[in-house]
Amino acid sequence: MGVVIRTGVKTVIGQIAALTTGQPPKKSRLEKQIKFFVHFLLILAPAVGTISMIVGGLTFGWGNWILLLSTSYAVCAIALVPEGLSATVTSILTVVARRLEKKSVYLKRLDIAEALGSAKIIASDKTGTLTKNVMTVTDMWIDDLVIHGFPRLDDHTLRELKTLETFKPPISDILLAMAVCNKADFDYDKDVKIDINEKFTMTLNRDQSSIAAKAKQAPAFARLNSQDGATRTTHRSIYSTILPFSSFGEFLRYRNLVSKRPALGAASDVAMLKYAAQVIDVGKSRRTNPVVFEIPFNSKRKWQLVIIKKRILANNQAKYKLIMKGASDILIKKCDKIMNMNEEEVPLDENERAKFERAVETFGEQGRRVIGFAQVEFVEAGNFTFNEKAGNYPQEGLIFLGTCAIMDPPRDETADAIKSCKDAGIRIFMVTGDPHTTAKAIAEQIGLIDEKPANQSNWEIGKGEDIPKLTHRDWGRLAARKSLVFSRTTPEQKLLIVEEMQKRKQVIAMTGDGVNDSPALKKADIGVGMGSGGEVAKQAADIILMNDNFASIGASIKEGRLMFENIKKLMAYVMPHAITELWGIWIYYLFGMPVATNSLIVLSMDLGTEIPPGIAMCNEPFESDIMERPPRQNGKNIVSKALLFYTYGYLGFLQAIACFLSYCYIFWSHGINISDLWMSALDHWKADGTNFTSNGHTFTVDEQLYINRQAVSAWQVGIVFGQMFHLFSARSLRESMFKHGFFSNKSAIIAVVLEFIMLMVFVYVPGINEFLGGAPVPVWCWVIVAVYSIGIFFFNEIRKYCIRRWPKNPIVRIFKF
Repeated sequence: MGVVIRTGVKTVIGQIAALTTGQPPKKSRLEKQIKFFVHFLLILAPAVGTISMIVGGLTFGWGNWILLLSTSYAVCAIALVPEGLSATVTSILTVVARRLEKKSVYLKRLDIAEALGSAKIIASDKTGTLTKNVMTVTDMWIDDLVIHGFPRLDDHTLRELKTLETFKPPISDILLAMAVCNKADFDYDKDVKIDINEKFTMTLNRDQSSIAAKAKQAPAFARLNSQDGATRTTHRSIYSTILPFSSFGEFLRYRNLVSKRPALGAASDVAMLKYAAQVIDVGKSRRTNPVVFEIPFNSKRKWQLVIIKKRILANNQAKYKLIMKGASDILIKKCDKIMNMNEEEVPLDENERAKFERAVETFGEQGRRVIGFAQVEFVEAGNFTFNEKAGNYPQEGLIFLGTCAIMDPPRDETADAIKSCKDAGIRIFMVTGDPHTTAKAIAEQIGLIDEKPANQSNWEIGKGEDIPKLTHRDWGRLAARKSLVFSRTTPEQKLLIVEEMQKRKQVIAMTGDGVNDSPALKKADIGVGMGSGGEVAKQAADIILMNDNFASIGASIKEGRLMFENIKKLMAYVMPHAITELWGIWIYYLFGMPVATNSLIVLSMDLGTEIPPGIAMCNEPFESDIMERPPRQNGKNIVSKALLFYTYGYLGFLQAIACFLSYCYIFWSHGINISDLWMSALDHWKADGTNFTSNGHTFTVDEQLYINRQAVSAWQVGIVFGQMFHLFSARSLRESMFKHGFFSNKSAIIAVVLEFIMLMVFVYVPGINEFLGGAPVPVWCWVIVAVYSIGIFFFNEIRKYCIRRWPKNPIVRIFKF
């Protein structure tokens, strides 16, 4: 029977959940920027439409004000609002999500990829993210003696190899602690095969019965189906029998195979379980030493405690043994004695502590995680109930047994990934629960810090216990470091790191895998959960690394930068034609010339010819220096002032000139002087107009309407055909297209072909061109636009060269977006 003492938000889990869910929902930077751009257009489009209507009314009068109103607002609104923007931006996000999926990165929100691209800090766990999370016990330290590998066994008979009593204290006590004070266990649900020798294979399964003990009894073993010519023998547990080794070499082979068995639990617990299982009978040790009380490990106390009942004494008393395992520097403070190799409990004086600290520092400098072990025996009532809150168990005066060193090697790709991030101007924070020396050693191995005197000012190592004491100035100093290592940190301190960095306008990505990490993950600009982590952490995170690999974060940042640039390239491609479309109506309103475009032509471009190139921009590859540039500044938007100047300023007007020349050629080809077109639309170029005369040629109303339709199509050719050339300029922001590659994006080539086919249909197919208000145009219109657009292309090449050559020049920065 259990007693409920807390529920809901009053529980620890509830408090963490409240801290996580109580934070306001995050809006992505992309969402904010797109929203800003939409608001900008909502102001710009009506303003331009109103100005156009007023100018048109002053020029043509207000007699037909309804037509004037509809024409002005329809053309201006359609021209300025990129109708295909939402579809193309969504396509870009989807393509990025698919790319990241192939790299084992799951985006919970598509738009979070943009924030990844702007990340300035990555605060990463060490274990499993920077390292392989394949932990192995490499050494034991007892009484200032280092045991490399396993305790010696070659002096014992094979029948004694898996007996705990084979070893003497404190070795036997440490092995017992590894077996009993341990939450890990082998995964019995999986069919694990361990080859003892070439004659048979043992299949381990919890539900199968134990049969046999020695190799010479093999003929009497229960035989199962043969596989690969090997007879299989079943056992309830590998620990419940004396294994039938015929030689010590076979035992070593068995021990190697045991280390590869799948197990469940924390990585360090699994490492100690496998270490002990290769030396003693873990199952028997657990059965003969039942645990009567346990305090599990957590990141705050950094130790685990179990109490086992050794035997019943007289007068209803019992002898208990308390075993603790955890952070060695914390456990040593609870001890006043240490056991030596002669099984003697000697005072833990300054000399003994100095030996311990030297050993821990040596292991730490090798990048090892050091786990300490302590115990104490005591007598208490046989039916005594231990309680964590009451603290009715020994907490001081323990006997220190020794330590084990656990190796967790860095991932092979971690060093290169960190170098790539550093080259990209991204600062790396390693946040770990390991002690100072271990954290520093791993940081050196992966290239996070460099001991060279010239580089020592670029990094710093801080202890978790000091984080709450840091002043505003201290945080400012840390925020300026290129690399930071935080040792012995707790999840609460992770949240504090995030908050302090955000106060300094830093975009931070934080990794975490536990329930306690969820507030920091929720608070960070980009919360990065681990695929092997808890569900609460995954729910709080924005992205999930299915392979728990730091290199995947670097790849995600690269994709985020590409996504940002591709959206910017999309804007740079789509927005300029708004100016050319507006000039098509402005030359009519301002100069009284024949109208150069209409709402149907504008719609055919915005919802037709412009869509394929926009979608093709989704597949635009990286520019070669994308990870060599620093993260963009916080205030830098997708639609920046420089981009507006490029699209609505000089480039839009340059393209409008090409359209105007193509438009003028139609009139020249009919022998009409352009000067004669000034204010001619007041009386001509309409169904109820009069004959028009120029250069001695008189044109009837029908001829005028046909020529005007040709001029409309010529302007359309100027916009669309010019945009085909502009697409190649827009496909790179800094890199020359001769280096980036004209054919590096096959989708763009296909899009240009489709765009060209659609334009030919709109201009030359009878019925369609008449419906749009156009007519076939001569080939020279195409030639004029092509020559002029090639000139614009080389203008952009010169602009990009200047950006690469003089990136900080104030004049060049005006043309850099």
